[in-house]
Amino acid sequence: MKSSKQLPPVIHIDEERCVNCHACVMVCPVKFCNIASGTVIHVDHNTCIGCGACISACSHKARNLIDDFPQFLDALNAGKSVVAVVAPSIVANFPGMSRRVLGWLRSQGVAALFDVAFGAELAVKSYAEYMRTESPPVLISQPCPVIVSFLEIHHPELLPWLAPIGSPMQHTMQMIRKFYPQYANFEISAFSPCVAKRREFSEIGLGDYNITFQSLDHYFRENGIDLAQFPESDFDNPPA
Repeated sequence: MKSSKQLPPVIHIDEERCVNCHACVMVCPVKFCNIASGTVIHVDHNTCIGCGACISACSHKARNLIDDFPQFLDALNAGKSVVAVVAPSIVANFPGMSRRVLGWLRSQGVAALFDVAFGAELAVKSYAEYMRTESPPVLISQPCPVIVSFLEIHHPELLPWLAPIGSPMQHTMQMIRKFYPQYANFEISAFSPCVAKRREFSEIGLGDYNITFQSLDHYFRENGIDLAQFPESDFDNPPA
């Protein structure tokens, strides 16, 4: 099925690196989003679900993720007011250094930091209330934008069972807007492992910058940034 709406691209193709080996097609769960009729394998962004499996599979580094890290840096350099929401998987992506990553973000001018684990608690509450009041016979949770895209594009018959409840990240951003009026007009940057969050933010109209931990780690390595030189920091919201 062809998607009826234009989806933000999350996969970039480096045509000079692509050797048409089809490794990307082999791992793609929705094969026909790959346009493999020429010498370079392109992507139809409107049928791609944004899982990123092809990025890991491409040994030629012809496929790369698209996130908003450059725009995030430009915003900070321009002196814009920015807060950050951070996925709890930062602990796994930066072992022993996650709190120093938070310290680095503060040193760059991020005004406040919020833990998406707290948003997950809020999301669980929303799910429990919905199930108690509506008693749906089936409910497909939707914290993952890849699953949402998969249903919207390829299995729309399942959409009636998709929970009308936002993700933990969405709950975190809504919490900021409602309960932290001092940041009401601040832009929101979101840090997670997921490139597809870019699509979620576009859909819900919340979240200004989607930054993957991969981009953040690459930036640290490329610029010789030693996280041990930055102080540890905590989140500004209560613990989850």
